[in-house]
Amino acid sequence: MQSRRRISVRRSPIHGKGVFATVTILRGELICEYKGKRVPWEAAMSGPPRDLAQPDHTFLFDIGDGYVIDGAIGGNSARWINHSCNPSCVPELEGQKIFIRARRQIDAGEELSIDYALVSDEKMSKALRERYACHCGARRCRGTMIAGGGSR
Repeated sequence: MQSRRRISVRRSPIHGKGVFATVTILRGELICEYKGKRVPWEAAMSGPPRDLAQPDHTFLFDIGDGYVIDGAIGGNSARWINHSCNPSCVPELEGQKIFIRARRQIDAGEELSIDYALVSDEKMSKALRERYACHCGARRCRGTMIAGGGSR
């Protein structure tokens, strides 16, 4: 896999850093693996936030068995893929690994994105939607990174 030459990390208009295609990536192509340390959800959530200014900003990717992949520990550039309500990529769970695949053709220079589809134990509220506000700019942006979080 030649992910290093096909993608690069740089400043994003969506949020902070983002991952951008350096070449055209065709629909269905495998782009990269989301790498990091496999840790229990409980352990990942029990420590202090890594970023006090943005305590909800993490690099955690749920793998569905009570564990997450923490891209902040031994992760790769995939941790910088931003959320979009109309994503260009989809994550695929294979065993205990996450792979990022192109959902459609992605042109060189275009930012890669996935739908974070976050879930919360908190009751849906305006404050919760704002806490996880989306800035993707998609025509049908739902206004939040929370799955089924309504629209703006």
